[in-house]
Amino acid sequence: MSSLPWRERLDPRRFLRGEKAVEGPIVLGHRRIFILPNRYGFALGLLLALQLLVATNYSNNLAFILCFLLISIALLGILHGFRNLAGLVVRPGRVEPVFAGEDAIFEVHLDNPARHPRIALRLGPRRGAALTLDVGARTNRLLRLPVASERRGWMPVPTLVLASTFPLGLFRAWSPLNLPLRALVYPAPAPDPLPFPEQSGPGQGQMFHADDFRGFQNYQPGDPLRRIHWKGVAKGQPVQVKEYRGERQAELLFDWDHTPGNDVEARLSMLCRWILDAERAGLRFGLRLPGANLPPGIGSAHGTRCLEALALF
Repeated sequence: MSSLPWRERLDPRRFLRGEKAVEGPIVLGHRRIFILPNRYGFALGLLLALQLLVATNYSNNLAFILCFLLISIALLGILHGFRNLAGLVVRPGRVEPVFAGEDAIFEVHLDNPARHPRIALRLGPRRGAALTLDVGARTNRLLRLPVASERRGWMPVPTLVLASTFPLGLFRAWSPLNLPLRALVYPAPAPDPLPFPEQSGPGQGQMFHADDFRGFQNYQPGDPLRRIHWKGVAKGQPVQVKEYRGERQAELLFDWDHTPGNDVEARLSMLCRWILDAERAGLRFGLRLPGANLPPGIGSAHGTRCLEALALF
């Protein structure tokens, strides 16, 4: 664990926002775990203060014993609450791209290297629903945290809080976590299918027909799955695709300048819909944006590159 300047150690905002994101796993220790009484703990503290006052006023030994016994139990609750979080290892996982308006799923790995289980943990954003879980001794858990996306582009994961009120429910131990995770958010596609633009690119593609079979060629990334020679794959042969010779058709070109829309987001939404429909239909298409020109291609990899260009436009 790297050293932290005293100015940052004493910054009260660290209780809420945590420390800066670092590469690699985060090990929870004294510096990252905070403990304070919750409302039940404050209520118990007030009750014990009144009991101590009464015991002092009446010099009642039994009241002193009961008061000190409850204080000892509460202090043990603080110790076990810290022990429930100390030593846990938090590792960032994968994040898949999503479309604007959908929930981005952030994967977080929670490892427990200790010989005792961790009970009643809660992990989630500071504002939002949290997941409740237990982590067994020397086991790990993969958590998938949904976070709503609002706009396209890169969306970093919000500050996560790992907390617990174990064992007595009187004290809350928590640790704010900043993980180096971010999700790429594509523009939201237009809700209804749209006819493809009439403009076509300079290149030419192929219309493939069953009676125009020419032969086989090695599979290349981006080739349509419907052209794969599946019978050969089932026999253990190398992956090959069927090659046809047929009439030619113009390649689709999705051009920013020829896309209708009232604003930037409306145009991006229409372009996104065209890309998804063309990819689903197995058509060859290109994308032209101000400052970016993606040559015609086919397949899911090409569609992903086009969607990334829209997200980062």
